[in-house]
Amino acid sequence: MKKPVLLLILVVGAGCVVFALFAGYLLSGTPVDMQVKDFTLPLLSGGTVRLSSYLGQPVLLVFFTPSCGHCHSEAPRLEAAYEKYRNRGLVVLGVGYIGGSTEEALRSFVAEHNLTYPVAIDTPETKIVQRYNVSWVPHNVFFNRQGNIVREERRELSPEELEEYLREIL
Repeated sequence: MKKPVLLLILVVGAGCVVFALFAGYLLSGTPVDMQVKDFTLPLLSGGTVRLSSYLGQPVLLVFFTPSCGHCHSEAPRLEAAYEKYRNRGLVVLGVGYIGGSTEEALRSFVAEHNLTYPVAIDTPETKIVQRYNVSWVPHNVFFNRQGNIVREERRELSPEELEEYLREIL
């Protein structure tokens, strides 16, 4: 009778130790993608934005340039998605690269498409496009609520694809 009780105590005790170690690992602050690839950039509207401030929310990070035809085609779909899902916590964050353009061209792009989501400015000095290996725009990065990248697309997304990929993070 004492052996089964002792065995049960040992098993439960070992389980508690394993659980405590695992819980400690989860709570240790192991960086997630959003923290590893974090940045702070100036916003076109003034002030700054820090990507990691959105940890806990689904984020669609969109790299674009004002001279990109596909970016112009995709912008209305992104704005519509932002309006549709922002009440569910969706953050759409545009990052306009002005390496071969100007801030004024970026402002014109935002005005032309009536973008209401925040748009940050990346320059050859800040080089966030390099951190994300942006070689083609539009470049869309989908972060889940846990701050991990679940998808990256280096092309213009169709309306159906955009909906499907947003469902993965919402």
